[in-house]
Amino acid sequence: MTMPASRRRALIAAIVAGLYLLTVPVFFAGRSAKKELEALKAKQKEMVLLSREYRSLKGSVDAVEQRSTLSQITGVAQAIEMISSSLGLKAKMKSVKAVGSREIPGPMTEESGEVRFEKVSLNELVNLFYKITDAPMILSVKRATVKKSFENPELLDVTMTVALFSKK
Repeated sequence: MTMPASRRRALIAAIVAGLYLLTVPVFFAGRSAKKELEALKAKQKEMVLLSREYRSLKGSVDAVEQRSTLSQITGVAQAIEMISSSLGLKAKMKSVKAVGSREIPGPMTEESGEVRFEKVSLNELVNLFYKITDAPMILSVKRATVKKSFENPELLDVTMTVALFSKK
């Protein structure tokens, strides 16, 4: 019961062809699965980085929103008066004029005012800017003009436009 050689060769060729037809697609499927896995890992790394950045920005936004709710300041004049009196500059503050207010897209309003200080030292000016940026409310110096005092060149006359941001 031996098979003729030609049938045996045909059977072996069929088996080899069958194995080839089974292994080649599995090999290519494995390669594409590895590529897909690498792409998914890259996307996961990107999502982790974006998640960290989002948490960081969210923390910054929450801190700013918390600053706006901490203070009971109603206007720019009151805010600047509070800051200048804490620095002992209230006597050097010559005027505070309301410039106007506008609504900002979102739940905020911006109230601007022009403040004038006379005969301020450079150290006092630096402390004033620091207090404005570190205030318990959202204040921003939009513009500042600094000139030497006429009477004493070591002292400065400062005119600045300050904006107070508050929730509607």
